[in-house]
Amino acid sequence: YRLTFDLFYIQMQFNGKTINLQRYPKTTNRSLRPWSAADELLLAEASKIGLDDRSIVIAHDAFGALATALHPYKTHSVINNNSQLKATKLNLENSGVDTKEWDYSDPTKIKWNTIDMALMRVPKSADLFQLYVQQLHAASKESTVILCGFMTRNFTPKWKEIAETYFEDVSQSLAAKKARLLILKSPKKEVESVPLFHSIKNDLDLNLKQYSGVFSASKVDPATQVLLEHIPSISDTDTVLDLACGNGVIGAFLRKNAPKTSLFVLDDSFLAIKSAKLNLGKEGISYHWSDTVAACKGQKFDFIFCNPPFHFEYENTIEISLNLFREAANELKPDGSFYIVANTHLNYRSHLSKLFKSVAQLTQSGKYEVIVCSQQELLAQIHRHQ
Repeated sequence: YRLTFDLFYIQMQFNGKTINLQRYPKTTNRSLRPWSAADELLLAEASKIGLDDRSIVIAHDAFGALATALHPYKTHSVINNNSQLKATKLNLENSGVDTKEWDYSDPTKIKWNTIDMALMRVPKSADLFQLYVQQLHAASKESTVILCGFMTRNFTPKWKEIAETYFEDVSQSLAAKKARLLILKSPKKEVESVPLFHSIKNDLDLNLKQYSGVFSASKVDPATQVLLEHIPSISDTDTVLDLACGNGVIGAFLRKNAPKTSLFVLDDSFLAIKSAKLNLGKEGISYHWSDTVAACKGQKFDFIFCNPPFHFEYENTIEISLNLFREAANELKPDGSFYIVANTHLNYRSHLSKLFKSVAQLTQSGKYEVIVCSQQELLAQIHRHQ
């Protein structure tokens, strides 16, 4: 393997071929690559086992590095994030591949009934890891091998515990460039099936459910709770966007108080959108599995609410949030309001002040603050909607 930087690409060598890879969305941080030593180790071990004439599934391949490297072997990808879908298509196209030849499915149902091998980058969420392992186990036969790659510093014994629930033979590889593999063999014949979604505890009198791996797995996130305590008065004539909606808790809270409001919910995660559908139903809701507000096709909003992400797996980055803020500024109605809840240390107000005429801290509760933004004078806005 060899790593070189081009103007736009990071080039990876695999099986004697150069693979051009990019991150999507683009980043200004040159230290963030679209692949890691864990991907290298997965590819090396898979090559050692043998790739020819095998049905191979790839899971949690954030930027499509594995799918691109292994495309000649007609692999099948499991896609959760819409940004992952775009990144994989981008990198396949960079390698001259017609993406119509590439096949994928969502995490709740792998299209292939049986598989010979799976390569997975282990997600940060143990719940999501279990969902993937359960789905791969269901498609496994006696000879199936599941390779799970991770950086050694991120290892948690919980992963091994989950793997041993489904497979008799679970071992760890030697470390290479600070990466390791969990190698799963001999699928157990009788395994208790775990539901793909579960109920979420809350004191909001809301019946909330969500799929494994969606943000805030066991209860309403405390930051979201602070935002809900300061939601303005919403009328049935307002058009509202729940941006980075997660399981749709903000939308569910709004619909409880304004059941006829026109509600749009958007999230990069397929499992988040699927969770929101469990909680919000169909009437008057517009669902968007996307990483961009452009998916709402020019719709303008009276209110946008957001608990923005500042982690991408193990990376801390505010670039995703800043992109969402720029889009929100463009999609608000002239007298609309944008409400954000965030950790105070992120200093979002300094960034938001470059996008909005008025930015104010509505409240601070512990380490969280609620910020309200508008392109008009804010005091009148806040007073009108409280």
